[in-house]
Amino acid sequence: MKKTLLLQSALVAAAGFMLADASHAQVKASAPAITVGGYFTQFYKVQDRDKQAQVDQVSQSFASDAEIWFNMRSVLDNGLVISGRVELEASTYTDQIDERYLILSRSDIGTAEIGSTDRVSGKMLYFAPTALPGHSTTVHSEYTAAAVTPLMWYVNANHDAEGINLYTANDRYFGSKAGKGLQIGVSYVPDGCEDFSQASGAAGASVTGGTGRSCGGGFGNSTGTLTGITGSNQISQQWTIGANYVETFGDVGVNLYGSYMTGHQEGIVGAGRDRSVNGWQAGAQLVFDVGGGSTITLGGGYTKEDVESATIKQRKGYSVGVRYLTDGAKTGSIGVGAEWYAREDKAPVTLAKTDYDIITAGLTYQLGPGVLTFIGAGRVDNDQPGAAVDTKQTFGVLGIGVTF
Repeated sequence: MKKTLLLQSALVAAAGFMLADASHAQVKASAPAITVGGYFTQFYKVQDRDKQAQVDQVSQSFASDAEIWFNMRSVLDNGLVISGRVELEASTYTDQIDERYLILSRSDIGTAEIGSTDRVSGKMLYFAPTALPGHSTTVHSEYTAAAVTPLMWYVNANHDAEGINLYTANDRYFGSKAGKGLQIGVSYVPDGCEDFSQASGAAGASVTGGTGRSCGGGFGNSTGTLTGITGSNQISQQWTIGANYVETFGDVGVNLYGSYMTGHQEGIVGAGRDRSVNGWQAGAQLVFDVGGGSTITLGGGYTKEDVESATIKQRKGYSVGVRYLTDGAKTGSIGVGAEWYAREDKAPVTLAKTDYDIITAGLTYQLGPGVLTFIGAGRVDNDQPGAAVDTKQTFGVLGIGVTF
């Protein structure tokens, strides 16, 4: 799970993928079929960092971010839609297959996603609108150091790990029409395994971090002595519950979000004991229709969690943002926006604080169907205990993205 949204279009696409049958009674049975989709973004980025943090980092670079999606879909006589997706990285990564999961869905009953994918907290959220593709509290940053990415997802969310997501009826509840109203989602991840590229406990089969958590076949290692399925810092028995409410009142669209996460963390490195981890989030967006196809989106969110890692005990953060869009995804549409993000991490034992402040502004232009160009800039301030390790970065980016 390296990236999730391109101006939130991936979330919209995922929702559309699950909601393709607004009324199962009107759907004809169909045999399994495969379609191919994905995205390709190419960009040029520059940065200016203080000398202390400039070591081993270039000041400019060309880079890309791309995936190929293989989508399977079939419909049974009873209206049950069986679909699935395999996401192939278009460049070489540790997890060459990003996500792979099966979807069972009926609009009047609900949806189940089974396999390696993001948890409901990552798919149902509404925070500040994304002003710059590749950099947001809802997007993994492509333009800053990993340590200061503004992503507000739960640190211990077990995204892309093998698990199950369950959602209430796609028709939703208490809504004015289909796709509006309240929806609830629940996720469960037993052991945090992401793939089976290495046997459990094998060298390099680390369970920490966000990618490449290999657990091998079968039920893995159960002794707790190797860095496999029961390795230190492994998050297991994790539950996440999320909810969002989507409705339109006149010319104003309202999107609300909240979630809670809890899990069990295996013995902490150097501590030799298990701990529980938990957190909660809340966010909202207001979308104002200002006429002529133009909209103004205001949004923000708050997150707080007990991380209980070897370096971070607690984390809290919040974001606010605004985006003006002239004509949606139509050719010639222009978008301009800005987002501000602040985060505080507390270290174990000493509770020493590390503060992050990030501000971003971006301009987008819809060059054609599925083709988006963008330019933007941002400022990152990372204040850590001890002046020698502080980081101050100013960055700029120019790019083009294709969604197909």
